[in-house]
Amino acid sequence: MDVSVITPIYKGNRYISGIFQMIADNAQKAPQLNIELVLVNDSPEIPLEYDESLVRNFSLKIIDNKKNLGIHGARKSGLHSAEGKYILFFDQDDSLTDTAIASQYQYVKNADAVVSNGWVEDNTGTKRPLFIRHQQNRVNDVDLYFYIGNLIASPGMCLIRKDCIPNCWSQEEMKTNGADDWLLWTGFLLDGRHFEINPDFTYTHKSVGTNTSDDETKMIESSVESLKMIKKHYMRNSRLIKKHDRRLSMRAHYVGKSSWCKKLCYCLNPDIAIKLISFKAGR
Repeated sequence: MDVSVITPIYKGNRYISGIFQMIADNAQKAPQLNIELVLVNDSPEIPLEYDESLVRNFSLKIIDNKKNLGIHGARKSGLHSAEGKYILFFDQDDSLTDTAIASQYQYVKNADAVVSNGWVEDNTGTKRPLFIRHQQNRVNDVDLYFYIGNLIASPGMCLIRKDCIPNCWSQEEMKTNGADDWLLWTGFLLDGRHFEINPDFTYTHKSVGTNTSDDETKMIESSVESLKMIKKHYMRNSRLIKKHDRRLSMRAHYVGKSSWCKKLCYCLNPDIAIKLISFKAGR
């Protein structure tokens, strides 16, 4: 098997037909590849409903979790059953172009992973690029993940060799959804792995526009949890760990408060502010 697309389904039967069509379209554009779709039912009280006639040019594997595991646990459940040399983690409500897998595969053949560009789409249908200027070229700079946070909006923008997935991600279990992407990519880079850059736009991430301070608080909680896992597996990188710990403390301090509080936090942490400004400027 060449490529496994792993998609957790959480109360998402309405998305399945569209996912089948996207994978079938990709398989048609890459006939030389063996592609499997691994659907992980993470709402086991709701059986998956789908039309098997839509499974064309790819193989289908269904995993029924015995209980809800959250996004990290569901992705891991799919990973354990996946047979592909390369893995694409795909969210149920996002979308791929019909040449996404073919495009990514041509860049990843002799690499650890590849990251493409993509779009973020809001609830009005407006799209903007996920990477602007030269930001995409910075994804191999591990320092930025500790100074700023996750640089890759969704793992669906990436095709990663299965044997390059770090132990800190595959052997741990996150309790709070949100930061397992950051854990995956920081572990990947700290292991000495490398992204190839694909300039193509292969992915659309749907932003529903419901982010609130409660969501941000949960994300910080998840980020603190993931940092503990990095500490456990990569204690030798104490400088970067301390940097990200300070970054998370900053975020926790200004979440839900005025913009002046946020500006003050950055003034008190100029090294982090400079890194963020430089990245946003695409330098």
